[in-house]
Amino acid sequence: MIHVTSPYLPSMKKYIKYVEGIYERKWLTNDGPLVKELTARLEAQLGVNNLLLVSSGTMALQIAFRVKNLRNKHVVTTPFTFQATYSALEWQGSHASFCDIDTDTWNMDPYVLEQQLQAGKQVDCVVPVHTFGNSCAVEAFNELQQRYKFDIIYDAAHALTTLDDKNKSILTYGDISCFSLHATKLFHTVEGGALVFKNDSELETARKMINFGLDGEFASEAGINGKLSEFHAAMGLSVLDDLDLILSQRKDQIATYKSLLHNSVNYQAVIVGHDICPSYMPILLPNEHSVLNIINKLAKLNIFPRRYFYPAINKSPYYQKICPNISMPVAENVSSRILCLPLFPGLNKQAISQISNIITHEVKSTLRG
Repeated sequence: MIHVTSPYLPSMKKYIKYVEGIYERKWLTNDGPLVKELTARLEAQLGVNNLLLVSSGTMALQIAFRVKNLRNKHVVTTPFTFQATYSALEWQGSHASFCDIDTDTWNMDPYVLEQQLQAGKQVDCVVPVHTFGNSCAVEAFNELQQRYKFDIIYDAAHALTTLDDKNKSILTYGDISCFSLHATKLFHTVEGGALVFKNDSELETARKMINFGLDGEFASEAGINGKLSEFHAAMGLSVLDDLDLILSQRKDQIATYKSLLHNSVNYQAVIVGHDICPSYMPILLPNEHSVLNIINKLAKLNIFPRRYFYPAINKSPYYQKICPNISMPVAENVSSRILCLPLFPGLNKQAISQISNIITHEVKSTLRG
């Protein structure tokens, strides 16, 4: 059985060695030595500062929104994302609305956002998503931020290793970047997430927040338990040693897919010079009928791609109850035609060839009418 992803498991011997240290110290959580070590190593690996590990990617978003005090504030995000981006805003009591995506990059379109701002839309914060690890038009958003004075929090769940054309981590853009360390991600701590802060003082505020708001022995503000445990950090350290191998294998698999699929499908457009984290293998098919046919044919072979992200958030059952008449035409079109193909270390070329053959055959049949 082949799923869209498969969690990477490092050497058990290596993991157990870290676990033995936890047993010896009897320090299981509360900012232990393995959390500190993983934090330092990730900052060095990614070329970032002010990194804070937390218990999940969704927790990272919650903390970022809380740090920026977005309750009752007007926040714009993308409709083409995982539900957590929007749900975290709802949980913080924000007034969330959408900006449609770019036809080619599938990221929030800064020109559509600019039109909304020029029309007088109130915006306190913008939450773009580096969709499938593909970097947003960060310079365009920076320019809009300078003019209209809003905060920017990037949902970088898939963009752990994405670099700009200056070889700079995409996580350094915006006021805060949040990413996921869930088991489905190419680098993981089983469950986990992290934030990267531009502002030192916001890092310290967040550090207190994830520890019940405690400043020493007493709470200086309302907080929550958002800490990462030592056992989760142990898994992260074990996987981190293999990160270069994981990245190399996934990039090779993407190249194999593209060589076999040729121009039978469309791909996400990438900003020239940017190096994209190989988190997913998304393709855009001619229509939804093709998507469903391919899913059905692959299912018969026990191969299970995923429709990330379908439907667009504005068409989800929950959002339809709130605002049933919101239209995001580009996001709705892309979400109906998107399909993410299996991608993970250990996926062999024979499986990639089998998947690609089914897709190319279906697309040819569709185009013939």
